[in-house]
Amino acid sequence: MKIFRYTLLALLCNACIGMSAQTDIQDARSNYLVGQVVTVSGIITSGADLGSVRYLQDASAGIALYPGADWSDWTFEPNPGDEISITGEISEYNGLLEVGPNLSAVVLLSSGNALPEPQIITPNQLAESYEGEIVEIPATTFDAGGQIIEGNSTYSFNSGGETGVIYVRTSNSLVGTTLNGCEMNLRGICSQFSFDGFGGYQLLPRGASDMITTAGICLTSDVDQTNITNNSFDLSWTTDIEGTSIVEWGNTTALGNTTDGGVFSTNHTVSLTGLESGVLYYARVISGTSGEEVISPIRVYATVSSSSGNIHAYFTGAVDHSVATDELAMSLGTNTNDTIASWITSAQHTLDLAFYNLNNSGIQDAINTAAANGVQIRYIAEGSNANIGIASLDSSIPVLYREDGEGSGMHNKMVIGDAEYPESAFVLTGSTNMTTGNLNTDKNNVIVLEDQSLARGYTLEFNEMWGSDGMVADASNSKFGPDKVINTPKKFIIGGSPVELYFSPTDGTTSAIRKTIETTDYSMFFAVMSFTRDDLADAIIDETTFFVTPIGAIEEENTTGSEYQTMLDAGVDIYSHQGISGTLHHKYAVVDHVEPLSDPTVITGSHNWSSSAENLNDENTLVVHDARVANLYYQEFMGLLGSMGVIAVEDLDGELLLTAYPNPATSNLLLEIDIKLLGTQIDLKDLNGRDIMQLIPNNLRSSYDVSHLTPGIYLLSSSEFSGVKRIVIQ
Repeated sequence: MKIFRYTLLALLCNACIGMSAQTDIQDARSNYLVGQVVTVSGIITSGADLGSVRYLQDASAGIALYPGADWSDWTFEPNPGDEISITGEISEYNGLLEVGPNLSAVVLLSSGNALPEPQIITPNQLAESYEGEIVEIPATTFDAGGQIIEGNSTYSFNSGGETGVIYVRTSNSLVGTTLNGCEMNLRGICSQFSFDGFGGYQLLPRGASDMITTAGICLTSDVDQTNITNNSFDLSWTTDIEGTSIVEWGNTTALGNTTDGGVFSTNHTVSLTGLESGVLYYARVISGTSGEEVISPIRVYATVSSSSGNIHAYFTGAVDHSVATDELAMSLGTNTNDTIASWITSAQHTLDLAFYNLNNSGIQDAINTAAANGVQIRYIAEGSNANIGIASLDSSIPVLYREDGEGSGMHNKMVIGDAEYPESAFVLTGSTNMTTGNLNTDKNNVIVLEDQSLARGYTLEFNEMWGSDGMVADASNSKFGPDKVINTPKKFIIGGSPVELYFSPTDGTTSAIRKTIETTDYSMFFAVMSFTRDDLADAIIDETTFFVTPIGAIEEENTTGSEYQTMLDAGVDIYSHQGISGTLHHKYAVVDHVEPLSDPTVITGSHNWSSSAENLNDENTLVVHDARVANLYYQEFMGLLGSMGVIAVEDLDGELLLTAYPNPATSNLLLEIDIKLLGTQIDLKDLNGRDIMQLIPNNLRSSYDVSHLTPGIYLLSSSEFSGVKRIVIQ
């Protein structure tokens, strides 16, 4: 963080302003202010893996070079090993000292030079003194070893009892590869990203060559839990060479039990049996050969509980019952707070509440009623919000705030009830903040799952933020955002349906969302407030074919980084909710709702599809593999489209044939059709049944000029589908 240095130097007025040249990079870092012009030279130590930024290092120090979007204004693009001289203004971006983007000269002095040797440090030494330089941290392991690496994401690592994080840009060649699951010497550039300029130091690996394996045997996958029952489950993993298959496990991190699978292989599966229902078990896997062994981090796994497993979904906006396959979705409107209040007051023993914001009297009264009933309540809140409802809560309720101001902070909206009681345990979550606007005006969803195993999993996350498992919060042990670790189960069986649970920013939530999108066989629908992740947009675009047309709705169409226009240009059927009354506040997707044999799935929770949600915020996301729940959310999606003026037509099998937008229309009517309707005739008639226009689409997306039509109501019909749809021309 350089702000204090700039203030001090400014007081020295002529001490540095008169300087015109630097002896080395350290001179430029130490003695020049933001906005002053410097000339520095050295060896380029990074390439396109880190985007357009390059890092320059000499014998004294290192510094970032930022040309803007790219290096096209210059005669060459610097590559590792190039010796260059560069002249430009000193700048600072989120704590990182840079030269640029205002550059006046970039000169290539030589190429093919050896890179500086890395300085050997510990994670705690990732700091200002090494910023911009190549460093190496020995004996490093990753918490997320075995996960697929996503772009624009952070991953925490451990070395010698200290922790740090790497940041991987979308441009990095590591994206899409498996994060190494064994001990390594980790290299990269020491960098910084911090909104206030304090802390935020991170390591930037420049590709696989910066991850130097030091173990004789390595994990090549995450440990996967399968065949989950009330009293057993399997753990499976792979290694790069053959080794033993051993699991150490127990009810605590002390483990205490060992099960040897008796298999010497690269593909390992061990069954744990004789377990208890609804209990969380800690386990790690070990594979060894020739005196070498690899040991996974300790993870938590759940058995199936004896709870009812009932799953309830509620929506604040309109739903379309015409597309219901069985159960009718519940649109609660302004009664949503009453339903949430009922779940809160249903708790008989304990309540853990983690709310981003609170200002609704109905919810406040319910919390106070539960307290009056003797329920033990703990409450976590985001410190940057008004949270005016907290002042109305019973004074006996302890409240802990996240107060670091990073991203959206503690962004959860979750209730954990009676986690230790299988007959009454439940988790309530979704997109809905406990504010009157979110509950009464905005488009939101609430999901409640009656399951003890899930409630216990959520409790682990709550305790990590709370800093203890008791009623008194331990602020010194409390962990939020990037400080958290992977410490909760990911897989559950609830009411017979598989459910996955991911907490941000530790659990690879974006990867889970992307993988779910990539399972699409027939249909995908998504409704997301903030959508700025390139990788998720690319995944949706990749699923867009003649046979699958993903359909989406986004609130933040024009915000920085929004993927709305990118997907629209790529042919995704996407609609903007921006400017329509009531914010679209959802964060959900529905995959293959129409085909029971193709794993109908819902993604929902508090996690916007953004990098802040992935890397900074406290979020929770559920992936529910259940046809009934998928259809409930599909009913909401079709109701949402209707409220946005989008006309939708299904065939008899429930597959979407056509959407028309906008409605009302003024100058143009946009038709999105299924391949089945290519070249067919779609008629636009007036209310007297007279033919007004014949629309014969030859593309999946077609626009028709309706500006010449008399304002009024028209009917859209075709021999290819039943019924008519009303179109309003203004």
